[in-house]
Amino acid sequence: MDKRARIFAVVNRKGGVGKTTTAVTLGHGLAKMIEGRGHVLIVDLDPQGNVSTSLGLKVDGQDIASVLTGEVPVEDAVLHADRSQAGGPARPNLWVLPASDALADAKLTLVANAALTSVLDQFGGRTVKAVPTDQLLRTYLAKAVATFDYIILDCPPSLDMLGTAIYHFADEAVVPVKVDYLGVGGAARHTQDIIEAQAEGIDIRVGVIVPTFVRVREVLARQMLSALIDSYGKSRVAVPIPQSVVVEQAPAAGGLTVFEYAPDAIPSQAYWRLVEKVHNG
Repeated sequence: MDKRARIFAVVNRKGGVGKTTTAVTLGHGLAKMIEGRGHVLIVDLDPQGNVSTSLGLKVDGQDIASVLTGEVPVEDAVLHADRSQAGGPARPNLWVLPASDALADAKLTLVANAALTSVLDQFGGRTVKAVPTDQLLRTYLAKAVATFDYIILDCPPSLDMLGTAIYHFADEAVVPVKVDYLGVGGAARHTQDIIEAQAEGIDIRVGVIVPTFVRVREVLARQMLSALIDSYGKSRVAVPIPQSVVVEQAPAAGGLTVFEYAPDAIPSQAYWRLVEKVHNG
């Protein structure tokens, strides 16, 4: 049987819920879990490009924008996240497909090409033939799917034109939820989007809900956690990630993950439980 990556989209319509932190930590944790037995790729789909920054990587070449426009193959745009030769952390089997603000321009190009193709098709023209937007990731990341064991997608708050491409490409959604009333409500709306996508024949499901920024001693936080479990079931709600300066300080400390910065801290232990949940799920 041909090798195929398990693909997880870290998604939530709301900003500030810990999507990039969750994507980077999950990707690094899975790489640690399967070190010596496989490889992990984190794909940054946000023009802010925070994945590479969080890992202390410098992007000075191609990125996801060049891949999605067909300018370069995916293997020419990925970065090795291992920094051991420069005195940084060893991550021998972790890779990143970075993003930059060029992705915003690439989206405009892709929309224009899709519109032009539609017009030419109507009039029998075949000068331009663009990849359908819902197949962009499947088409241009096909080699990555056959190479890596896990692919983690760090999605922007607004999925815009890439939304259906993500839903067609990913196997499961990992949904970080800031544990407040609005955060839980936003997760419910996003989950409904995925349910509707499934109804249209797109094979993606909500795999894990990740409560983030949790103040475990607050009554409201406990109530919101109970509401998440009531809505999604205990098996789909991960161990809560407590609000902690450790999570904020790790990337600022030279581009480290919490596993590298404070491996014994409570947030690190909670994120490791998420890694185990995803790996064993």
